[in-house]
Amino acid sequence: MKTSLEISPAEKLPLAKGTPDDWKPPAPAWIARFATPSGQIVITYLATQIRREATAQSHRALTAFLSGDCGPNKIDHGVFVDRVGHQNLLTVAYWNSPVRYERWFERSGFARWWHDPARLGDDAGYFREVLTIPTDRIETIFSTPEPAGAAVGHKIEGPILEHNYWGSMRDRMPIASTNHLVSSYGERLPSLGSSATLRRLLRVSVPENLAVVRSGQDWSGCEADELEIYQQSVRPALIKAMESLRDDPNQAACCDLRFVSETDGDQRVSRSFGYGLFLSLGDMERWAALHPNHLAIFKAFAGLVRKCEYKFKLRLWHEVCVLPGAGQVFEYINCDPQTGLLPYFPSEQIQ
Repeated sequence: MKTSLEISPAEKLPLAKGTPDDWKPPAPAWIARFATPSGQIVITYLATQIRREATAQSHRALTAFLSGDCGPNKIDHGVFVDRVGHQNLLTVAYWNSPVRYERWFERSGFARWWHDPARLGDDAGYFREVLTIPTDRIETIFSTPEPAGAAVGHKIEGPILEHNYWGSMRDRMPIASTNHLVSSYGERLPSLGSSATLRRLLRVSVPENLAVVRSGQDWSGCEADELEIYQQSVRPALIKAMESLRDDPNQAACCDLRFVSETDGDQRVSRSFGYGLFLSLGDMERWAALHPNHLAIFKAFAGLVRKCEYKFKLRLWHEVCVLPGAGQVFEYINCDPQTGLLPYFPSEQIQ
C-alpha cells in the first residue's frame, strides 16, 4: 500500500481513461459547455495584500474599475490569509472574450492605475493573475444544475456519467484525450524566484501546463441538521486540507493555495472556495486520490450524505484549467516574496 504521493514510471497517468463499463454514478452531477466565438475565456484574480497601515480602501480602489465599459460578465469577492499571515482581499472576474478583456483593461483606466509608480509606494501589495484559457483546457463539475464561476452564462448539461471515478477530471477536459499535460519542471517545485520583491512590479514567467483549480462550497441552502453536520465534520476537514497545502507546498507541488471566504460588500456569506495553483494536473490528481487530508474530506462528506439520506442541500462545484504557457499574466506589485508564483519561477521587473 502506498503511503506517499510517489508513483512508479509504470504508473504514470495515461491519457483520458474513459468512463468505466456500466458505470452508474452514486449521485447526479452537471457540467458547463463553453461556447465562445474566440474559443477562449479569461479569468482574472485581483488581490490586495494588506500590510502595515493598509486598509480595505486600497482594494475598493482596485475593483472600482470593474464597473466600466467592457466589464466582466461575472464577479466574486472574498478574503483569505496567506502562508505568511497577511490578509488578502480577492476579486475574481470572468470575461468570455480576450478582446473584451483587453478593451476593458485599457479603457477603464485600470492599466494606468496599475502601472502608476505610486503603486510601488503604497502600504498594500497587489497582484493580478490573468488566465487566458482555451475552452478545451477547462473542465467543470456541479452538484446541482445551478452554475457558478466561469460557467455563468454558458450551457449546463447533465446529469452526466463522467464523474466520481479515478480519471474523470481528465475525461471532462477535451485536450486531455491527446495530451498528458505534464510540466517541464517534472514533479518537484523549482526554487527560481526573486527574493527582492518590495517596491517592485514583477511579472512571472508562467510554465506550460500549470494547473489551476477553483473549488467551491455553498451551504446557504442547508437546513439546520445538515448545516450542523457540515460545520462539525466536513468543513473542519476541508480547512485542515487547505491550510496544509498552503503551508507545505512541496507535499503536492502546489505553488499556492488560497482558502477564500466569500464576501458581499464587507459581510461574509455562506460560501467559500479553494484556489490552488499546481505544477501540473497530475500533481493535483495524485494529491486528491492519495493524500490522507483529501480522503478525510471525502469520508466526512460521505457521512453527511448518509445522515441526510442522500437529500442534501450542500452545493459543491469546481472549475479546473490547465494553462498554456503563452498569454498568461501573473504580476505582483510590492508583494511579500512568498506570494503566488513568485518563489518558484523566473520573473522580470516591469517597474
